[in-house]
Amino acid sequence: MGNPRIAVVLRYGLNPQSWSLRHERGEVVDRTPYAYDLANEWFTVDWSADHPEGKMTHTLRMTLRRALGFDLVHVWRNRRIIQSADAVWTHTEREHLAVALLKVLSPKRYQAASIAQSVWLWDQWHSFSGLRRRILGRLLRAHAVEIVLSRENRAASRRALSGRTVVRVPFGTHTATPAPADRVAPTPPVVLTVGNDRHRDWPLLLEVSRRMPGVDFDVVSLSEEVRALDWPVNVQVRSTTQRDIIENAYAGATAVAIPLTPNLHASGCTVAIEAVSAGLPIVSSRAGGIEEYLAGSAATFVAPGDADAFAEALQRAVEPGASTSSPDLAADHGLTESDYIRRLATLTLDVLGGRRPDPAIEAFASVPDPSATPPGHDASRPGRIENPA
Repeated sequence: MGNPRIAVVLRYGLNPQSWSLRHERGEVVDRTPYAYDLANEWFTVDWSADHPEGKMTHTLRMTLRRALGFDLVHVWRNRRIIQSADAVWTHTEREHLAVALLKVLSPKRYQAASIAQSVWLWDQWHSFSGLRRRILGRLLRAHAVEIVLSRENRAASRRALSGRTVVRVPFGTHTATPAPADRVAPTPPVVLTVGNDRHRDWPLLLEVSRRMPGVDFDVVSLSEEVRALDWPVNVQVRSTTQRDIIENAYAGATAVAIPLTPNLHASGCTVAIEAVSAGLPIVSSRAGGIEEYLAGSAATFVAPGDADAFAEALQRAVEPGASTSSPDLAADHGLTESDYIRRLATLTLDVLGGRRPDPAIEAFASVPDPSATPPGHDASRPGRIENPA
């Protein structure tokens, strides 16, 4: 009968053709966005495409996206791969809410099981009006499964809308290159901070950097907020390629800082995985459930907004002999990109087979081949799970 067909619907700009060119230029590590091409082992994969648009059509699409909170035009342009798919994968709510709207408006035409990943939705939920929450609730119920990346998001989703299958799927990404064993430690020490997410606490890092003039700070970000701040002379703010970050930035650092504001979606989890794989000391705000991604590591956690404690912890982290993590820890905890895709593949095969989702996909452990039924997984029990433990 052939492999099931998956439609991978990503945001405008993340199509495999343009990404491949970036990969060939050495800008990005993965061959495709988020390594979704690894799903070819179990599925026939179709990708969303970016349709050419002029200034006017771009303005109209973005205006509608801002009004709705999701990119309906982009998803509508890719409706044919959704129609022909057995299942749809989306990376954020900006895509999956648009897919849900197609399913609600035309359920006979769009029957694919949607595996809908939410990132920022539940951080924003309480800012929405009652009417908007009711509309979004109707759309969310159109999905076979909602997946989230942290226990905090999972709890918020279940509280807001019961009667759905919501699963926390640990994220997985590429690993970073550790410093060579014979590296001479940088003098002065270098603290690396990477990230663009809206929940990075840049004012906190600014205060910490001012208190640590004897430490150099390497801040890699595209955030406009970062560039608007008045940084001291020991801080370098820059942007660079993903490959340069993975292959050079971590190898040249003494420690990694992950300053966060309160959030629900494990902001900083990608950097956490990279930093652990690089074997570096880590100081992180305790926010968003990021502790799960750093469990068993030498990370130090600080309450959000506590500049005193963050600076003290960071000073200890850059001192000679500071505790480090095993570079193998990320792989042992199932946080590689291969693990991430295997989780999605296992979940999708369960959904398409009418089975309960395998609880193993929520564990921070390496993931077995989805083609085999894991021990203890009762594949004979069909149906949806409401809020599996």
